[in-house]
Amino acid sequence: MNSPPVPSTLPPADRAQRRFYPLRTPTEWIEDYRPGKYHPVHLGDTFKNARYKVIRKLGYGSFSTVWLAKDEELHSYVAIKILAASETCTPDEVVILNTLSQSTLQHPGKQRLVELLDSFEHQGPNGTHLCLVFEVMGPSVATIADRLPANILLSGTGQQSSFPMWMAKSILRQVLLGIDFLHLNNIAHGDLQPGNLLFSVRDLSSATEEELSQIQKENTLSEPVRKLDGKVDLWAPRYLALNQPLTDYVDFGPKFVIKISDIGGGFFISDPPATSVIPLGFRSPELIFEKKVSEDQDIWSFGCLMFEIITGTPLFAVGSSGEDDAETADDDLFLQLYDVIGPSPASMLAQWPRSRIYCNVNGERIKNYVGNLPEDDYFDPDEMIQPLPPLEEYFDQVKPADCSDEDADVVKALLRRILQYDPTKRPSTSELLQHPWFVDCLSESTEYIKE
Repeated sequence: MNSPPVPSTLPPADRAQRRFYPLRTPTEWIEDYRPGKYHPVHLGDTFKNARYKVIRKLGYGSFSTVWLAKDEELHSYVAIKILAASETCTPDEVVILNTLSQSTLQHPGKQRLVELLDSFEHQGPNGTHLCLVFEVMGPSVATIADRLPANILLSGTGQQSSFPMWMAKSILRQVLLGIDFLHLNNIAHGDLQPGNLLFSVRDLSSATEEELSQIQKENTLSEPVRKLDGKVDLWAPRYLALNQPLTDYVDFGPKFVIKISDIGGGFFISDPPATSVIPLGFRSPELIFEKKVSEDQDIWSFGCLMFEIITGTPLFAVGSSGEDDAETADDDLFLQLYDVIGPSPASMLAQWPRSRIYCNVNGERIKNYVGNLPEDDYFDPDEMIQPLPPLEEYFDQVKPADCSDEDADVVKALLRRILQYDPTKRPSTSELLQHPWFVDCLSESTEYIKE
C-alpha cells in the first residue's frame, strides 16, 4: 500500500480545533487521525509486502485499531492490531508476548491468552506503527452480554444484560487461569477489564473471503470523511469502517472459550511502570492513594470484574474526560470505596493529600460529595446525595434472577476476600482457583442450557 508523504505541518491536537465534520456513526474519533496517532486504513489495503490483506474491521481502542486480514502466504485469517504511532516507541507488549509464547511452564492458562503470530513495523503518513498479528478472536465480554443467542438464556428471563450464572462462572474461571499463568511467569496484565476478554471463534479455514469481507456488506462504513475547509486530508482515511466483530462465528455453548487480550498495559512484576492504563472504575486503592503499580492490581481488578460479569452492573462507576479532572475522578472513587468497601485505613489516608476534605482526623467521613453543592434553597443534600450501599447489600440489589441464595452467599464472601484495602490480604489467583465455587463450575455448565 502506497502512503502519502508525511506533511511538514502537524494538525492541531486540541479537540476545540477540529479539522473534520463530525461523524454520526459509532467509530473512533476522526480527529485522532494525525501524526503520532492512528494509521489510516481502507478495506483492501495490504501490509508487510502484501502478505496481509485487510478485509474487515474488528474493533478499535484508545491506542489502536484491529482488523481481520487474509494471510496470503499461509492462506489463513489473522487479526492485525495497528498501534498508534506514539505507542510504537514502547513495544513492551511484543517482549511480553514473546516471553509468554516461549514459556515452558505446563499450565492450562497459556491457552487462555490470545496468541501472537507475527509482528512488524509499518511506515504511514502519521509515523511508524507497530503492527501485531494475532489469532482471530470474536467480540469482547463487554459488548456481548445483552446480545447472547436466545438458546443460552434462562427460560422465562428473556433478554438480560448479564450473563447466565453458568456462563459467568466459566468466564471468571478461564480469566483466573490466564492471570495465574501470567503471574507464574512474573508478568502482570495491568489492564484487566471486560473489553480485554474475548470469545474464541470457530475454525475459519472453510470460510471464504467473500463471506467474511466487510466490503461486500451494506451499511458497514461511515459517511465520507470531510474536512471543514474542503481540502483533502493527508493524515485521515476517506471513510471509517464500522466495527464488525465475528459474533456469528462464536460457539456460545457450554464449551465456549474466553481468552485475555491486550497486554499493552502489562509489565514484568520485578519492573513495574510508574503509571497505569487501567480504567478508573477498576483502579485499586493502592493505585489511587499511593500511585503504586503492582501485580496486586490484577487481583483487585478481578474482584471488580467478578461483580460486573455476574450482575451486569459496574461495581464502581467513575468517569473522567481527561487529565484536567483526574483529581475529581480519584475523589469520586474514594467516596465510592468508602460506601461499598468501608472506611479507608489511616495509613492510606495519610498518604492522600486531599483526605482532610472528606475525612476528619479519626478517619470519619465529613463530606460525601465532590465539589460544591448548588446554592439553591430547594436543594436538600440529604435527599439528593445518597451513599452507595455496602458491598453485600449492593450485590443483592443487582444480582440476576438465576443467582441462587447459595451462589449469592459464596460470591459475596469471595468479593469481600478479594476487595480488601490491604493487597497482602487478598487471595492469589492460585488460591482462588482452588475455591470450590470455581472448581465445580465446569460440571455445571450444561445445567442451565435450554433444550
